[in-house]
Amino acid sequence: MNRINFIKDKGYRHFGRIGDIWKHLPLCEVVSTEKIQTYVETNSAYFDYELEHSLEQNYGIGLFIEKAKRYQELSDSEYYKLIKPFFDSNKYLGSCGQVIHLLKDQPDKYIFFDLDKEALSSIEKSVVGFGLSHKVETVQKDSATGLINLIPMLNNQSFVHIDPYVPYQKNKDGYSYLDGFFEAVKKGIRCFLWYGFNTLKEKRKINNFIVSGINQTKTNTITCDELILNEIQDNSVNFNPGVLGCGILTGNLSEKSIDIISRYANLLMDVYRDSIFNGVSGKLYYDKIIL
Repeated sequence: MNRINFIKDKGYRHFGRIGDIWKHLPLCEVVSTEKIQTYVETNSAYFDYELEHSLEQNYGIGLFIEKAKRYQELSDSEYYKLIKPFFDSNKYLGSCGQVIHLLKDQPDKYIFFDLDKEALSSIEKSVVGFGLSHKVETVQKDSATGLINLIPMLNNQSFVHIDPYVPYQKNKDGYSYLDGFFEAVKKGIRCFLWYGFNTLKEKRKINNFIVSGINQTKTNTITCDELILNEIQDNSVNFNPGVLGCGILTGNLSEKSIDIISRYANLLMDVYRDSIFNGVSGKLYYDKIIL
């Protein structure tokens, strides 16, 4: 295992929570399945973290690690095999760290966006041990605009991981992450976008933006898979394990990758079926949005 400098930063509290499970579990398998020449990540954050064993992390990565060994497909997953040794050492790899560990020197180029200089510095320092500094570019700028500007330089061997939480919000330049997603999909670029929501009202709003974008893009390569806590409310948040619902929107992925995402959603429903978060049911349901 490479020696890397683990970060515990109070500005990034989402790591290891349930939203990360429904992001990183399929992401690790998808990037290991697709042949990637250029990997782009819009919201990279830190390369790695020190676990705090909070209620949210215990419900997220803690419960997953405990239960995954009961399911052959989960214990054989790239995510579990990668994360388990770090978890045992009280560590958690961010998505950028996971992808570097899995792909190593396979891609010709990695491009990581973030507004946080220290987060990008953690990536720059960590990739030295992999001998990948010459392949890694870090960009400290708004990545919604950055992605739009980058798309003309990408091709169908590129893979873009978009991680905005709120995907439809416009920046000062008038761009949202959904704008970048749909522009990239139209060019044939492989895309994986994660988003979150805490009420059903917000879920419907995001789903409407997605459907509108698909109608304008006129493509049949897009899929959308959501995992949601049963206890989510229409317009109020009574408790929060990190996020009450989150989705993965993909474009131009292989059938194998699409199938993997659906299978993992069903497995996670089973893993969490009897779970409890702070005295409240942590049971999940799966909503595959028909587009």
